[in-house]
Amino acid sequence: MPVPTEKYKLRPFKEAPLSTSPIKPLELEAIDLSLYKEGPEGLPARKKLADQIEKSLSTYGFIVVINHGFPEEKLEFLKSLAQGILETPFDEQKKYLAGALKSDLEDRSVSLGAERGAGFKPKGYWSMRGGVEDSITHYNFNNMQQSSFFDEEKNNYPPIVKDHLKEVAEYYRFLHTEVLRKLCNLTDLVLELPEGFVYKNYFEVNEGDLKNSGAGAGRFMLYEGMDPEDSKKVENTWLRGHSDSGGFTFITSQPILSLQIRDYYTGEWSYVGHTPNGLIVNIGDAMEFITGAYFKSSIHRVVGPPEDQSEYRRLVLIYFSKPKATSILDPEPLKSPKLERLGIGKPKEWEKIDFHAWNEEKARLFGKKNVNDTNSEEPKLVLLYGRLHERWHQAEADFSLEEARKKFEIITLD
Repeated sequence: MPVPTEKYKLRPFKEAPLSTSPIKPLELEAIDLSLYKEGPEGLPARKKLADQIEKSLSTYGFIVVINHGFPEEKLEFLKSLAQGILETPFDEQKKYLAGALKSDLEDRSVSLGAERGAGFKPKGYWSMRGGVEDSITHYNFNNMQQSSFFDEEKNNYPPIVKDHLKEVAEYYRFLHTEVLRKLCNLTDLVLELPEGFVYKNYFEVNEGDLKNSGAGAGRFMLYEGMDPEDSKKVENTWLRGHSDSGGFTFITSQPILSLQIRDYYTGEWSYVGHTPNGLIVNIGDAMEFITGAYFKSSIHRVVGPPEDQSEYRRLVLIYFSKPKATSILDPEPLKSPKLERLGIGKPKEWEKIDFHAWNEEKARLFGKKNVNDTNSEEPKLVLLYGRLHERWHQAEADFSLEEARKKFEIITLD
């Protein structure tokens, strides 16, 4: 599909050329979904794919999906659309904000905040360390799996978004009902559950029933270079290390070397390599908790690229899939023979919570100054329902909640 240039003067997004720096990025396990075959005759092929994802998701929590089936020309159009949306002048953005102008100004009784609300998050919304604020603009979409997504009276869409709802919904619905569904079925095979169990019980979409429906948030996200002095204060970090709160996260792969994964076992950071037309997929907190931490929701971050890519911007299309709000976040409802055989169950300190409770509390902490403005990249530890909101020390020997209290200041929410 050629990129239209008329009404909104859309143009192709200019990607960075591959870096010639000596950096050796991590090559993620590539899951070729063209090999996924439906029906009984396709079971051997699906089992091979399940073996692949188990190795990666149970160690560092990331894979790359190739041959996913969404047309490349449509994805290129969405990148040009994202660029057009995110280049909206700031004064115009303010008419369509997802929340307040700053995270610490949010009234959470009336707003989901810019982390989860639909609309723009302007630059400078999040507090980083050393008094530095972010240099990222993003636009969030909610309820793309529901017919209410197209209600232009209920939803405060800017004109450029309003005119392209169909294309946006097509992409995010494809990710949910095709790619996510297949990954859930492979997860069933890993956990020795009947195929369809995880998708049906956690992610299946139920029209009009938001509480009991699988869902997801879409995000168009543009990273631009930081002020050099600010960049020094945060050691060239554009987006601080964090884990995602939901199920599976889908990110368009880009050639710019910026995304890093923190090794679950060593704590070392590795760059993620580029896979043309690939989708980088990582596990979120919900799936870590549902599997009793067999799947790993690893810390990841975005840093400034090497010198030969420093003049380029980073544009990503993200889908944060979310389990049903009522989903219990521990392994007991699974009754997985695999987890039982491995001796994996619900840790005694975990309170019984659903996804709504976790997502509500975790999202609002990301940009808050009293949590994140520390002397290092690591935020203060916050205890939510017997679980630490970010788990930077999960690989340390005997790092129990009791040990964490001995070593660190832990914030407990009222």
